[in-house]
Amino acid sequence: MSSSSSSSNPTDIAPWLGLDIGGANLKAAHTHGWTRSVCFPMWREANQLALQLAKLIDDAPAFEGIALTMTGELADCFATRAEGVAVILEQVTSILPATMVRVYCVDGCWRSPSQAAREPWLAAASNWHALAQWSSRWIAQSHGVVVDVGSTTIDVIPLGPNGVATGSKTDSQRLRRRELIYTGVERSNLAGVVPWAPLFGKRCPVMNEQFATTRDVYLWLGLLEPDPNDCNTADGRPADLSSARHRLARLVGEDSSTLADQDVTAIAEHVFQRQTSLLARAIRKVSGRLDRRLIQEGSPQKSIVLCGHGEFLAQAALELVAPFSDTIAVGEMIGPELSRSAPAFAVAALAANPVPAV
Repeated sequence: MSSSSSSSNPTDIAPWLGLDIGGANLKAAHTHGWTRSVCFPMWREANQLALQLAKLIDDAPAFEGIALTMTGELADCFATRAEGVAVILEQVTSILPATMVRVYCVDGCWRSPSQAAREPWLAAASNWHALAQWSSRWIAQSHGVVVDVGSTTIDVIPLGPNGVATGSKTDSQRLRRRELIYTGVERSNLAGVVPWAPLFGKRCPVMNEQFATTRDVYLWLGLLEPDPNDCNTADGRPADLSSARHRLARLVGEDSSTLADQDVTAIAEHVFQRQTSLLARAIRKVSGRLDRRLIQEGSPQKSIVLCGHGEFLAQAALELVAPFSDTIAVGEMIGPELSRSAPAFAVAALAANPVPAV
């Protein structure tokens, strides 16, 4: 799946290209507004990363440097995350001069590829930090929360007047603090989201197989666009309504001939409600820690920044939590395509307006 955008962002910003190298997607975004996202199963094709990156950035506008962030080092093709960081950096610098590449790290500093390879735990899983640091410009001197809803995961990141306001550095730390939720709007196995689904007015346990994913839910509900040419689905059939209907029916041991549309809709809405509830709970937990800080520091404002191509899920979750002083929808500010690749755009923007380097 790919997408591109040519927003009307000012071109007086330094021309940097941000790369967000994930375990399932590669995303690129230019400070002048160009962006592209492609599926890339790192766990199967890690040795093809350089080739895919070269194709990804082939028609990007001219740039003076590459700002790099990653989460793909967690892919299970790598024995350790340190190995994953090293392989990703090696693949990137095989097609780009190392002197052009700056690696964003979770301490908010930049490192060269060789420095990042020597300190892999700082380079690993750094895209959320870049996004939050960039997003802090939207909330001025107040406190806030950034919610980024992606295909695989959701980030819920606290912000203070000086930027990122959490001591978490690793995925496990963020999971424990509800700052990382391992569910998203495309790739999540529905059997891992709900233990049961409504069927003919009663609860039916779901089958613990990868029969359907959250993408099928949101295709069916009209919240994601169909793509008949994309067969990167649970059963290899197209990402269209008819196939999504079949996959959702399989979840409860039925098929598309035995369920009516309203039965499929009931299943999809149940999953939507479950993910909405999970996200609302995380926002309340992270926001609660912010409330204590607001009291201590006397700040009257608490804002929330929403981004990612699952922004609709964040909007639904907001209806279940206490209101924020201000809600900033990044998709409305920079366009939905750039919002989908927000960490890549964020890291490029940070490089164009440098943070401290080591």
